[in-house]
Amino acid sequence: MNSFNIVEKLLSKQDYPVIEKKIERVQETKAILIEFDVQKNSGFFKLYTKYFLRSLKCRSGADEIVDPLPTRSFIPRVKFAHEVWGIPGNYILFSTGEGEGGYLYNIEDDSVWDFQMGQQQQLANGTLPHWDSFYEFMIWYLTDEEKA
Repeated sequence: MNSFNIVEKLLSKQDYPVIEKKIERVQETKAILIEFDVQKNSGFFKLYTKYFLRSLKCRSGADEIVDPLPTRSFIPRVKFAHEVWGIPGNYILFSTGEGEGGYLYNIEDDSVWDFQMGQQQQLANGTLPHWDSFYEFMIWYLTDEEKA
């Protein structure tokens, strides 16, 4: 089973059904992700254009991730991380950002980074905890630590 299928299986086991986006919402999501230079063949692009990824039951202690729709939640977070936290433009903050940190998606290589304020240099050095792909992150995110 490939990583995409594993993530879909984990999403199907959520307490509340994960909603697939209707075509007009898919197009809106694509436009937002393309605006931020997310690659169309990336796991991030594929999952976010297929599903509403919000309010997911996830690993205890994990930050809540947000969906590009509605844009009033997603776009301001991304811009805030760039403008206030000084995060390079190749990263997208896709979690709430509460607690002065969150999950950053790297549009250049499909990796996800666990960032906290004050760790800009570690992010630049590549020494922060991270997942090598968005699918790897989602598998971790949606798996209970007891079952991991």
